[in-house]
Amino acid sequence: MNIFHPRTTVVLHDLFMTWAAWIISYAIRYSIWPESPAIEYINVEIFLVVFLQGIIAYFFNLYRGLWRFASMPDLINIAKSAVTGTFVIGFLLFLIYRADGVPRSVLLMYPFILMVLWGVPRIAYRAIKDLSLKTTNDDKQRVLLVGAGRLADMFIRHANASGLYDVVGIVEDKEKFQGANLRGVKVIGRVSRLDKYCKDKHVQTIVITYENITPEQMKVIVDKNLENQCKLLTLPNLDKMTENGFEISALLPVTIDDLLGREKVDIDWSNVAKKVQGKSILITGGGGSIGSELARQLAKLDLKSLCIVDHSEFNLYQIDREIKDQNSDLIVQSLLANVTDKAHLFHVFSRIKPDIVFHAAAYKHVPLLEQMPCEGFINNVKGTKNIVDCCDQFNAERMVLVSTDKAVNPYSIMGATKRIAETYCQFKNKHSKTDYVIVRFGNVLGSAGSVVPLFKEQIAKGGPVTVTHEEMTRYFMTIKEACQLIVQAMTLGSKGDIHVLDMGRPISIMSLANRMISLSGKVPGKDIKVTVTGLRPGEKLHEQLYYDVEKLNHTSHKKIFHISSSIKRIDDFEQLLDNAIKCASNFEQEKLMNCIKKLVPEFVHQAHLKLVNTNKTQQTINLIK
Repeated sequence: MNIFHPRTTVVLHDLFMTWAAWIISYAIRYSIWPESPAIEYINVEIFLVVFLQGIIAYFFNLYRGLWRFASMPDLINIAKSAVTGTFVIGFLLFLIYRADGVPRSVLLMYPFILMVLWGVPRIAYRAIKDLSLKTTNDDKQRVLLVGAGRLADMFIRHANASGLYDVVGIVEDKEKFQGANLRGVKVIGRVSRLDKYCKDKHVQTIVITYENITPEQMKVIVDKNLENQCKLLTLPNLDKMTENGFEISALLPVTIDDLLGREKVDIDWSNVAKKVQGKSILITGGGGSIGSELARQLAKLDLKSLCIVDHSEFNLYQIDREIKDQNSDLIVQSLLANVTDKAHLFHVFSRIKPDIVFHAAAYKHVPLLEQMPCEGFINNVKGTKNIVDCCDQFNAERMVLVSTDKAVNPYSIMGATKRIAETYCQFKNKHSKTDYVIVRFGNVLGSAGSVVPLFKEQIAKGGPVTVTHEEMTRYFMTIKEACQLIVQAMTLGSKGDIHVLDMGRPISIMSLANRMISLSGKVPGKDIKVTVTGLRPGEKLHEQLYYDVEKLNHTSHKKIFHISSSIKRIDDFEQLLDNAIKCASNFEQEKLMNCIKKLVPEFVHQAHLKLVNTNKTQQTINLIK
């Protein structure tokens, strides 16, 4: 045992102060009422007092607390220990010799003197340490807090203890906090003047300490920081922290997900689990963004087996290893296959005999497919047709098609092919025992090929960040949220309807670019430029989730709607589709374009699109501002 351990010093200090408190109590008593003290009793008592008080102090964890972080809980423990010790000491002295010669005034003064002798050195030690950190540490970041309350109080206390941050002020919109002080830090104003306070006080880091911050508040904070280079950080949820469990290292950077403003999705997992229990599940495009997340979520349920199909070897390897590592009891089969190869798919279906199929395999990059329409048509249309036909042939219980908002009034090859895929599923629904479920939604944050990873890459290189049009808007949701709603939509069935996910409001791409630059600690237009490159072939200013003639109807889930969509040209649909596939297979682009326009009469295709703003599209401009 190391007798020079810091805790040993604390124990010796407290025992000495116990002795001193008892002696001082006697000294005060006999200086007020002079008479001969019973010295013989003091000598006997002192050993008993120190011994008993030391045990009680240990019981109240007085030796476990660090003086460097002494706080109110430590002072409360000191008071409890002193008062309890006094009662125990007085009781035992009475039992031993009826406390003869021990003045009652000594027992009254002793606990208060002991509290002072134990407490003052602890608080003084912490104060000295805090003062030394303030005067010697020049590396501390100047921090402005946004939001007064429990999180702000917790942050200031731990920031002072860590010595990493110097909190220079708090901004808060609530009137009751204006001019108030929190642990010596003043509420200096409202959030609307955040940019001014950052400049005046040379702030380096903004920490958001609102307990339940709204998406609108988050956007205001980010927009007010556009002209500064302050780092934006936020605290984890309050329910994930305890009074002593919070650490400065738990601070999280504000991300695009925080700005999206999506409400937490509540899924009826019990119903989902019941639908897939003991079932064989097959996911196409299982190595992609949507397919891999579907695999992760479904693998947690009581499946009979999970089959992941993808034509990318590396992506398939990655998700196969992840799923098997985390779900050792699940039968997982990962198969290299291309959905355009029907013979191979027939072999896969005959082996797996899936009960439920999620079809997420598709080409999604709009400009690329404009250059290669035949490849896009073969993959997105022929591939979907092969999956649909196999589901019908092998009596799959249900198939879920992952569709896109670009299928509505399509201007691109990609959108047109997804609209044809939707139509074929609806057509097959009338002739098959398999229930074909179509789920349509917009962009997902962070998916391969989406604008967010592109912006991140451009920002990392120092810019410029490229936006194709100042007024362009898009719908966004997180990958996790989209997949949860896809799985929930599977349980709702189809009956020929198309399910549309609630995407919230469309987001301005220009605002998204500026905010991402700001979140990186740069100033948009100054440190990193944003350039407008012009609309690319196939791009629209604004996407729609459903046609004007269609009506959204509620389902049992508040974030999932369904629309009844009629199928045109049912009589010759299959023949037109077969002709289009033949043209695509023979790389006859002009004939293919004519076939697509017959299959999708509303398809408007121009190599260099000239968009005309309608009343509806005007409403979506600047919605995020």
